[in-house]
Formats: sequence, C-alpha cells, structure tokens
Amino acid sequence: MKTLKLLLLGTVLFYFTGCEDKKTEPIAETNKTVAKESNKTVVKESDQEIDQKEEEKKAAERSKKYSFVLSDINDSNRTISIENKHITISDVAEKLILINFFATWCPPCKGEIPYLADLQKKYDANLFIAGILVNDPIETENLKTFISQYAINYFVSNATQNEPLVKMAVKRLQLEENYPLPLTILFKNGNYYSHYEGAVPMEMLEHDIKNAISKE
Repeated sequence: MKTLKLLLLGTVLFYFTGCEDKKTEPIAETNKTVAKESNKTVVKESDQEIDQKEEEKKAAERSKKYSFVLSDINDSNRTISIENKHITISDVAEKLILINFFATWCPPCKGEIPYLADLQKKYDANLFIAGILVNDPIETENLKTFISQYAINYFVSNATQNEPLVKMAVKRLQLEENYPLPLTILFKNGNYYSHYEGAVPMEMLEHDIKNAISKE
C-alpha cells in the first residue's frame, strides 16, 4: 500500500513539473518578442540619427565656398566662386550674370549664340555673359575660329575647371547627370534667379533679364 502511495505521489509531481515547463515556454517567447520590438526601436532611432547626420553633411557641403578658375583663348583668367546658390566672378561689377554651358558641336547651342551676343550688346551695362564650354575637346585655334565665325562678344571659357564647375551647378540645381545642353543660369546680385534647360526662347530670356533689371 505504501508503495502504491509513493507511485501516486511521483505521478502527481511529474504532472505538475510538466505543466511548469509548458508555462515557461510562452514566457520565453514573450521575452523574444520584447527583445525583437526593442531591437526594432533601436534600429528606427539609428535610422533617424543617420538621416540627421546626412542632412547635416549636406548643409555643411552647401555652406562651403568653392572656387574655379576660368580662362579664355587669350589666357584671361576669372575666378568664379560658389557658396550655396550664390556666385561671384572676379572683376565683374554687373548686377546680372548669365552662365551659358554649351558645346561647339551642339546645334541648339550654336543657334542661341547670335541672340546671346545681341543680349550682351543690348544690356551691356547690367549684364555679364559667360559661355562655359563643356564636353568639348575643341583645340584653342579652332575655338578662336569658332568665336570669330559666330561673332561672340562675351567671355568664353575653355578651362579644364569647366567640367567640375558644371557638375557642381547640376548638383546644386538637382538636375539629372545627363543634363541637356545648352544649360543657362541667370543670377542677380550673385543670387540665383532662374535657369533654363535646353534651348530657351530668347523672348523669355530677355523678359526675365528686363524684370531682373527693373526689380530691386
């Protein structure tokens, strides 16, 4: 009889021990879930920190001042400095600066040249036009012939720093890397005013120039 009682007691203890084991499993799973949720929270915070650092990096880059030396066929140098969307060109006092990125092999670019020369002559007291050759390996002697042929009366740079300059301009304007030519940017008192991708109607460009001159 005593043996039977011991067997019954052992069975009961085994039963309760088994229940305790089963109860501990959900607790473990719950802990795993909490750990996962905790990890998710940490990841989200890290992403926010990364985004913030990226924005701070971009802001710091925009606030830096970059300078590029431009030179023409006569080895006349002008330094263009860019800070954010503000530019200055050495020895330029005109309130309006028109940067025209172009190539001698580009038909729309060549089509604009006579009109740009006319605008330079017409608004000479207020306007400085700089033609910046890009993606164009033309030799200096051939460029001289080209300038004479098209009667260009404004500054034309064929410097090696033209390429990094246009890359920065494209980046600041948030354009695609395969930007269209010509690419024209108008500045007033060194501040960005407007830009034009591809061939722009000269009436539109002149209208913007007039407005920029008249509005102080």
